[in-house]
Amino acid sequence: MAGRRALDLYQTNDDVVAIVELPGMRKEDIELSLHDGILTISGERKEEAAEGDKNARTERFVGRFRRSISLPTRVDSNNVNASYKDGVLTVTLPKAEEVKPKQIQVNVS
Repeated sequence: MAGRRALDLYQTNDDVVAIVELPGMRKEDIELSLHDGILTISGERKEEAAEGDKNARTERFVGRFRRSISLPTRVDSNNVNASYKDGVLTVTLPKAEEVKPKQIQVNVS
């Protein structure tokens, strides 16, 4: 499927983490949004060929892409953190306090 980006989504006790492969992208060309429990990652990869060059074969995706992921739980949208390094975007979405697991201490009587 053209433009589809490899994505992993997992949960820890405190966070939901999305890891997306975006090789060759500049961070300035990546957009993130979070609305109603859906994380949307979009952007554009511009063609790099010099004027007059003719491609013998093109397999790398060029153009706009958009990927929306339904999150498995409620998150704290005010504390989302995103980092981009070596072509990999990591988005850390802290779980909302009310959905985090609570440790219950057992008292011995």
